[in-house]
Amino acid sequence: MSKKYFISYSKSLASQISTRKAFYFTMLGVFLCFGITSRTYDFQELNDEEIYNKKISNANGASLDDFTLNIAKSFLNRPYKAHTLDANSNEKLIVNLREFDCSTFVESCIAMGLTYRKNEISFDKFKYYLKRLRYYNKGLIKGYESRIHYFSDWLYTHSQDGLLEDVTPKMGGIPWSKNINFMSTHWNKYPFATNTALQEKIQKIEEKISSQSFTYIPKTQIKKIENQFLNGDIIGITTNIDGLDISHEGFAIRLQDKRVYLLHASSDFKRVMVTDKPLIEYMAKNKTQTGIMVARLK
Repeated sequence: MSKKYFISYSKSLASQISTRKAFYFTMLGVFLCFGITSRTYDFQELNDEEIYNKKISNANGASLDDFTLNIAKSFLNRPYKAHTLDANSNEKLIVNLREFDCSTFVESCIAMGLTYRKNEISFDKFKYYLKRLRYYNKGLIKGYESRIHYFSDWLYTHSQDGLLEDVTPKMGGIPWSKNINFMSTHWNKYPFATNTALQEKIQKIEEKISSQSFTYIPKTQIKKIENQFLNGDIIGITTNIDGLDISHEGFAIRLQDKRVYLLHASSDFKRVMVTDKPLIEYMAKNKTQTGIMVARLK
């Protein structure tokens, strides 16, 4: 499973009903705590540039983190859609502000935030930053292999180029290494399954990632460092699935109870939402989720 691939788990009807009730109470807390307006737009009638302009004109925040999180909150309840980046045979920048998977949601909100931080508010600059976030070499698109497919490599790349800071170590992270090879060993799940030359290129990238040093915070230790999270921190959830670094990502958001929740595009509920439970409880019962990596905007 790559950064763009997410596994859904079935739930019993009773569990779904209970979770939905908890979700509604959580969302009420979001509305009360952050004063999100109920005004919405019919996104199907707007193009991406119009959506960008409306979101930017209505957003506010004293810092890059605040502004980006407010942008993210403004997309609450937008639909989830997987594999939106794999729609074309030729790799090119795809912008879709109407529906998201977990990674396109995070990237789109950060790119909008960066136009604010740089005082470069325009749709062209948004696309520039989105491309920088999504591709190696500061946004140089040269085929499918130029896209950053793994969260750990995305974090490493943008820690090096100055867009993000990997704050996992200073939050108490411990050394973590893993043999990353999910894409190359599950190549039939990806859009170029018959292209063995491309598969070999992806395998070389995976070998490079596997040789890098990372840290992570085990999920049993998150409670101890919960007070260190800032609103808008980017959270990647690590996994014990063979060959994969993370299985999900989203933004840290602190609600009225002072606990940290995850604002994310959920494949289970098919929409952008806030978890019905704090991050610690959200992860506790998922046996494949092992911990977190945390990035912060610079």
